[in-house]
Amino acid sequence: MSNPTLTLTLPSALYDELLRRAQGHHRRVEDEATLALSAALEGSIGQVDDLAGLDDESLWRVSESQPTTQDGVLLSALVDKRRRQGLTPGEEGFMAELIDRHDRGMALRAEAIALLHQRGIDVGDRVARA
Repeated sequence: MSNPTLTLTLPSALYDELLRRAQGHHRRVEDEATLALSAALEGSIGQVDDLAGLDDESLWRVSESQPTTQDGVLLSALVDKRRRQGLTPGEEGFMAELIDRHDRGMALRAEAIALLHQRGIDVGDRVARA
C-alpha cells in the first residue's frame, strides 16, 4: 500500500523555514515537512514511527543529518553564559529546548540506522565514516 499524497500551498515564510531546516539536516524538503508535521501532530514518537515509511536513501539522509550550525552556536553560547553569569528563566527554557531538539535528532538518526540494518543493509562502513 502506498502512502497518500498531499499537496499544500504554504506561505513563503513557512516554506523558507522548512527549506532552511531541510538543508541544515541534509534532508529533502518533503522529508523535513513530513517530520515536522508528524512532530506537530504526534510528538517525537510519531517521528520515529514515520521513519519506517521512508525509502532507503531518505533513511540514509536522516542517519547522516546533523544539528544545525545555528543550534550549535546558540547552545554553546548559552552554556558559556550559564557558566560565567547564569541564565534567565527564559534562557534556561530555550537551552532546554535546544537540548531536546538535539536529543530528538540523535534518536531519529539512531532509528534510521536501525531501520536500514533491519532491511539487511550493511550500515557499518558508512556509519563509521559519518
